[in-house]
Amino acid sequence: MADILSPELAALLDKRALVGISYFDLNGDALQQRMLAGTVVRVTIKEGITLRQTNEEEFTLPSSMAPWFIAPAGDYKTGDGEAISNPDYLVTWDVHRCQDTDKPEGEHQWWEWVANTTPPSVG
Repeated sequence: MADILSPELAALLDKRALVGISYFDLNGDALQQRMLAGTVVRVTIKEGITLRQTNEEEFTLPSSMAPWFIAPAGDYKTGDGEAISNPDYLVTWDVHRCQDTDKPEGEHQWWEWVANTTPPSVG
């Protein structure tokens, strides 16, 4: 069965987004923050929303529209210092480790993605 996209998800194709991701450990303590930008190149309900960055690397987010907000016009910077002018959307996610850190080396770590549904503040 093919993915049936909502009009909102389908409308993300070719849009530019600035994405902020905060990572937290099992205790809820911050581990790191990441800011990246890209253009939406694929959207499926099952696989998520895939952005291609200017370095051609792809990054996939969950398919929820909850954390996607229209970006105010302006100039922004990614965590790498890349300048982004007038992105279409600002997106923020919190990613929480939800698996014991005593896993053997090489064993998959589990993370829970939580959409930030409060519009991000700018400035």
